[in-house]
Amino acid sequence: MIKLKNILMEAPARFKSVHLKSTFDSLFGRFYSHLIPLTTKFMQKILGKERVSVFHISGREGAKNIGRIVGKKSALSTFSKVDKGEKLAKGKGIQTQGGIVFQLEGSLLVASIRDMQTHPDKTGRRWVSPLYLAGKVAGEKMSNELEKFVKNNKRDRDTFDEIQYQFEREIQKDMPDISYEEKKAIVMKEMNKIKRDWIVKYIKFCMKMMNKYKKQIKRHILSQKDKPSKYGWNELIVNQIKVKDVFILKRENYRETREAIEKVATGTITVGSPAQYRKWFKQRGGIINDSSWRD
Repeated sequence: MIKLKNILMEAPARFKSVHLKSTFDSLFGRFYSHLIPLTTKFMQKILGKERVSVFHISGREGAKNIGRIVGKKSALSTFSKVDKGEKLAKGKGIQTQGGIVFQLEGSLLVASIRDMQTHPDKTGRRWVSPLYLAGKVAGEKMSNELEKFVKNNKRDRDTFDEIQYQFEREIQKDMPDISYEEKKAIVMKEMNKIKRDWIVKYIKFCMKMMNKYKKQIKRHILSQKDKPSKYGWNELIVNQIKVKDVFILKRENYRETREAIEKVATGTITVGSPAQYRKWFKQRGGIINDSSWRD
């Protein structure tokens, strides 16, 4: 049975991302696809506790905060393979200047040979396209079913905007003397109820659909994690992480940063140049492709 508390709350997002969205905003996906939320309990039911060795690059702020998600359900985007010309191969981050590279062990939620363009919501869940979750054939079926579900329920963003507009008109008509702040509070209270109901219904549908395609999802994810990367780097979403070794580029070797890392690292901490980082990365199972899709 799917419990309401498990739908609405995975684990608070304690690791900052420039792509962070609310759960409600996540329901609308991107221009080409609605997205599916990943929950620890459901994905472990499909995959089992599949532990993988991966890497994550952050800046100083991320290094100070990574301890907050060690062993927790908050999901993290990581990689293990990268083309030689990419920023990740030089110790730089995708979203930040990077400079601090964590070797992690984590529980696998989803894997792809390329960047999946996932994003976290404020509860710590990651949202992913059905195509990356289940592959082309099953993923397209899931995508079509999800599009049909949303269309039949008439719950696109324009619909919510119209509902809110109608609430505002009714309140203005019935209570013309209240202040703007009071009107806003009444509207938001009603809208939050409607949004909450849609969030629950949407995620329940996704869980039911994922259960229907669980064999295809498992087969696709486990086939992706060991394949060569494509278009720059691979992406593995993990949680319940353990920090093993850490590499710090010389430019980021500040005392405060190092002290924070020493609290969470269970292995060694190495300081060096980008060239030394690449050697360190390969020694721990990371792969740097000699060719690049940009060539």
